[in-house]
Amino acid sequence: MDDYIVGGWSQNLKVVPPKSFSYAMYGMVTNFPSLTTGTAKAPGWSPAKTPAPQYPYCKVLWTYGGAGGVPDRTPSAASEIKAIVDASQVQNWVGVDFDNESMMDIGNIVVTTQHLKNHGKESSYTFLAGWDYNNNHQGVHDVKKIAEHGAADRFILMCYGKSMWSMDDVVANVGPAIEKTIAQGVLPKKVILALTYKGLTRKNLDYFLNQVTSKQIGGLFIWEYPSLSNTDLDYICTKLGID
Repeated sequence: MDDYIVGGWSQNLKVVPPKSFSYAMYGMVTNFPSLTTGTAKAPGWSPAKTPAPQYPYCKVLWTYGGAGGVPDRTPSAASEIKAIVDASQVQNWVGVDFDNESMMDIGNIVVTTQHLKNHGKESSYTFLAGWDYNNNHQGVHDVKKIAEHGAADRFILMCYGKSMWSMDDVVANVGPAIEKTIAQGVLPKKVILALTYKGLTRKNLDYFLNQVTSKQIGGLFIWEYPSLSNTDLDYICTKLGID
């Protein structure tokens, strides 16, 4: 069996990732100018001021972006790129997950991933991979541009909304999104499927897992993994051959 990885996101820095995880991502840093969670009027924690949690079995990244990230078209200047890289270096984060739900400046994301790589840091690009991606070409050029420059380590396909899609939508979009991403020059093992615990059933979970294994992509990540049941996590790990 090919090697697969499991990982996911949490908005709680105190949450310890399962020992089966290869990657854990904390955020979401949506107040871009100040690099904090929360809003400008009610900021939360900042990766620039918070040491990365350290686990011997799991790499830890912070997430730049997410729903509600402001403003659009960021990072918008060399100083903002430097702040992202410096935060990762100073506080010992393995790298940055760029969650593009706010019309980011892709050219500057590319530059940032290159700077991170030059400093020995990792990066991932997370994006919505549903109907608009498959049918309206929304975001496809961004994926291609990032892939062409080769600095990003993973491309994470969010194939869910506030909860899991209907099975009809899952069937119509998950496989095509994987294929479209690979067609942009992304190596299959750099492609990661992502789902959410909310609305997860054995039927839709099996479909995602079958897509991972049949297309031999990188693995599966879970949004808000602390809410995932131990039964489902064990099932995922068994199906992917993860101890």
